Amino acid sequence: SPWGSCRSRSSEGAVTRREYAARASERARGGSTKSMSPVLAALAGMGLFAILVMIVVGVLLAALVLSVAFRLVVGYMPSYLRALGAVVLTWIAAAVAMVVVGMVSHGSAGGLLSLVVQFLVGAAVVNYLLLAQNGSQIGYGKACVVQLVYLVIGIVLGVIIGGIMMVFFGSMLAHM
Repeated sequence: SPWGSCRSRSSEGAVTRREYAARASERARGGSTKSMSPVLAALAGMGLFAILVMIVVGVLLAALVLSVAFRLVVGYMPSYLRALGAVVLTWIAAAVAMVVVGMVSHGSAGGLLSLVVQFLVGAAVVNYLLLAQNGSQIGYGKACVVQLVYLVIGIVLGVIIGGIMMVFFGSMLAHM
């Protein structure tokens, strides 16, 4: 029996049946937690840090793009902090609105409806937070145009950044 040697030497520090069974069940669940846990934890931490950096850079870039879109439509550049607040509030309000839309509709119509709701919510936030030069609201129509220009600039930047990433990672894969 494989347990014979364990029984006779358990007092000398050999592996007992319980310890052997515990180690075997741990290996069956996914391996030893003593050797792989720090490596996986480090990889997970690096991944979460990269996601956090991408979100922060995305918010900062989105605020800059919104400021430029506002400048193109209205004629002057708003405060960067107000544009940053508008972007953050738009993302929060759009997330809440998309949850509500997701509860109401299902399927592909829900995706299109959530896009429209996100556009309208973004225009409302732009109208309320980014004021004209004299301190009044710019109006919902102009806010919709600002939001449309913002979305077009964002799509163009996304395509450019995506193309750069495809060239970069494509060249890396080609040389492997």
